[in-house]
Amino acid sequence: MYGTIIRRLGIVAAVAVTVAFGGAAPARAAVNPYTPQSLCGLGYVQVDQDPIHDARTGLLLGTVHLLHHPMTGYGCAVTLKSAYVGTPTRTQVYLTAPYLPTQVDDGPRLYAAGPVRAYLRGNCTIWGGLMADPDGTVHHHDRANPAIGGIGTCF
Repeated sequence: MYGTIIRRLGIVAAVAVTVAFGGAAPARAAVNPYTPQSLCGLGYVQVDQDPIHDARTGLLLGTVHLLHHPMTGYGCAVTLKSAYVGTPTRTQVYLTAPYLPTQVDDGPRLYAAGPVRAYLRGNCTIWGGLMADPDGTVHHHDRANPAIGGIGTCF
């Protein structure tokens, strides 16, 4: 009984101090509820990833992920946001395969762009993505190759 009273007094005292000094509980950064596997589906295995940093501040904005399904031969790419999660900001992911149109998902997204898929067995792909901050400044993934736009990976 005394333990319960002391605990309650401690909680009341903590709330009183917080209110008296105008403090509030620290705001938590939003956490992205998605993973590359949850977006691509069962059987997909991560092959590579590349971060997207804000060129001015170095802040990690998100990460582009490349996954592959060894049974079906399909590749899957997604861009997951790390910053501005829950805020609609331009987010893009793309995946190319020989003789097929480039698969792109681009637009204001809350959590992620993608998944985009293409058949990759025995082929090479170019993949990548970008993100914009709330001001609209576009930031490309770190290994973006200006000549081809993305990262080349062969299966």
